[in-house]
Amino acid sequence: MLNEILLAFCLSAIVSWFTVPAIIKIAFQKRLLDDPSFEERKIHHHSIPNLGGVAVFSAFALVSTLMIRSEMLPNANYIFAAALLIFSIGLKDDLIALDPYKKFAAQFITSFIVVYLADIRFTSFYGVFGMYDISPQLSYIFTSFFVVFIINAFNLIDGVNGLLGTLATFISITFGTLFLIMNQAGWAVLSFCLAGSLVGFLRFNFIKRARVFMGDGGAYTIGFILALLSISFVEINKQQAVPTFESAPALVLAIMIIPIFDTFRVFAKRIISGKSPFYPDRNHLHHRFLNMGLSHHQTTLTLLFSTVAFTVLGFVLRTIGTIELMLLILFTAQFINYSLWLYDSRMRLILHNRRMAEASFQNQKIISDTTFDKIMEEEPSSFTTTTKENLTQELLRELEKRKN
Repeated sequence: MLNEILLAFCLSAIVSWFTVPAIIKIAFQKRLLDDPSFEERKIHHHSIPNLGGVAVFSAFALVSTLMIRSEMLPNANYIFAAALLIFSIGLKDDLIALDPYKKFAAQFITSFIVVYLADIRFTSFYGVFGMYDISPQLSYIFTSFFVVFIINAFNLIDGVNGLLGTLATFISITFGTLFLIMNQAGWAVLSFCLAGSLVGFLRFNFIKRARVFMGDGGAYTIGFILALLSISFVEINKQQAVPTFESAPALVLAIMIIPIFDTFRVFAKRIISGKSPFYPDRNHLHHRFLNMGLSHHQTTLTLLFSTVAFTVLGFVLRTIGTIELMLLILFTAQFINYSLWLYDSRMRLILHNRRMAEASFQNQKIISDTTFDKIMEEEPSSFTTTTKENLTQELLRELEKRKN
């Protein structure tokens, strides 16, 4: 099984590696580019193709269908049908902006296919909210909203070079490893196919000047597949006579903490401000790090290492209970977020004071020069250059005293 997984990963990476340049060439020929002049929130300054998701999905779908046999993943037909639908909607949104209601309708249809037809859904809350096994009706509703939420969460973090790709690669490899431990070959191959296709894409995206972006087609598909991996991991673990992993839902939260926490945080902030939760702004975590002076690479690596740290925390403390671990992860994330806010506020205050001091210095320098010139006009013979410097220093010392 391990050989099949490694082969799937390598094939996906190779197919994606060779497909991305062809997509870039076609995008430039047909002028299918992301133009930053059309939207103020854009943080890149050049027109760049945003069809990288075409290469990622093509490599993922091709290798997955070749490597996964029917007995390995019985409901694979529903999974790929839903993936094709969500990818098509995202691709159309990349080419022709779609109405948000149409996008949400398509996302819920996608979730319906896998939740109802493939029967991939949560059946227990593991004691969260005091609930364990839940009714089928609640299961369908909750799982559908979970899938739609994760799709949009991964789309929203696609804001700097390499961020979506690196996080999704780590998360898919982590889930693939968990499925491998649980002897779930089909889900493991699916996970590593996604990881391989992302590695080939990152060769052209996670560089100083990205040559291609993922686009909504890729982001929607990645979020959809990772949502399915999360649900399947929790449910397969629950169905075992002796669960392999304790606190499985909390472990999923730890692995996917960055997109989940960032989306909740941004939505809450927009609602509190009286805006729609889907109102576009620059309040995401990656925007905060960019505002602090970090580069795209530094921002991506910081959030990637944070994801790794939370994942390790989840594994180490997985025996303390689902509710306790989930609360610990959320409180830790909120504490880090609050610390970043304090640091960001302090740096903004220091920068503001520095600018005010520089402006005040320039004003006083002009005043001192004007005063000296006026005195020179009255008594030109009694002042020298040294006298002017002394007068300037005198005025600056007086300004410093008043400031203090």
